[in-house]
Parts: sequence; structure tokens; C-alpha cells
Amino acid sequence: MPTEAKAVEIEKIKSFLEDSSIVISTDYSGLNVSDINLLRKMLRDSGVKYRVIKNTLLIKVAEDIDRPEIKNLADGPTGIVFGYGDTQIPAKILSEFKKISASDLKIRFGIMGDQLLTSDQIDELASLPSKEELVSKLVGQLYGQMSGLVYALNRPISGLVWALQFHLERENSKG
Repeated sequence: MPTEAKAVEIEKIKSFLEDSSIVISTDYSGLNVSDINLLRKMLRDSGVKYRVIKNTLLIKVAEDIDRPEIKNLADGPTGIVFGYGDTQIPAKILSEFKKISASDLKIRFGIMGDQLLTSDQIDELASLPSKEELVSKLVGQLYGQMSGLVYALNRPISGLVWALQFHLERENSKG
């Protein structure tokens, strides 16, 4: 029977898991305090939570909510990233953190929905263009196509206007 403090922590972890769209397991060993604080700040600024969780508690939660894939996240010193909304944001932040801090943060596994992600898949997710970038590219392509259509539709009319203008000027110069 877990103590009251452990029971409270288990409930917190359950609520984090239920509300999250992506969960990423990291090995934070080798990070100094300032690096961990920087990582937490970067994640918090984007609405992402980072918790250091005991593996026994994580395994207990996985059993309680009948999600055995969560057990894969528990291995060694475990820091869990809980992302909400856009699943790409936590992966991008972890990738950016690794670049700017040159730290030894290791990404182990992730869970998106009920799919287990490897660290390579999480790195791929981080390297994909964001939703906003994709939308702006699509809008740019649509605009280019539409402006071409407008030009093609206006060309016969402007040709007719040009021919009439030329004919009118020629008539006026004769007379």
C-alpha cells in the first residue's frame, strides 16, 4: 500500500498522462542544475511540463491505467516531458535544448496516443516543419496558382482592349 504522498503523486502522474498528447522519456543524468533549470524554463514557456519521476511510480501508474507501453519509459534516471496540444512542440524544444546547451540529455522513448516512439522518431518529429510553416507554404502555392489563373483569364480581355485602343488611335490619326 503506497503512502499518502505516493498516492497523491500517482494521481498527479495519471492526470498528466490522461491530458497529454505526447509523453517523452529522457535520461537527465549528466545534466547540471542550471541545464535542468533551463530545460524546465524552455518547456514551461511553451506550456509543456517536465517531471522527474521514480520508475516504480511510473510502472504503478502504467498498471493502474492499463497502459503497458508506459513501462518502456521507466529506465534509469527518468525525466518525463508531458506535451499538450501540438505534439511537435516538446520534440522541437528538446532538440533546441540539446543544441544550445550541448548537454548529455538523452531522449529514450515517447508515446503519442498509444504508439511507442523511438528517439530517432522523436528527432524526426522535431525536424519536420511546423503546422504554421506548412500552412504558409500551402497558402503561397495557392496564391501562385490563383494569380496565374487571374492572369490567364484577363489576357484575352486585355488583348481585346489593346486591339480596340490601337484601332481607335489609328482612326483618330487619320481624321
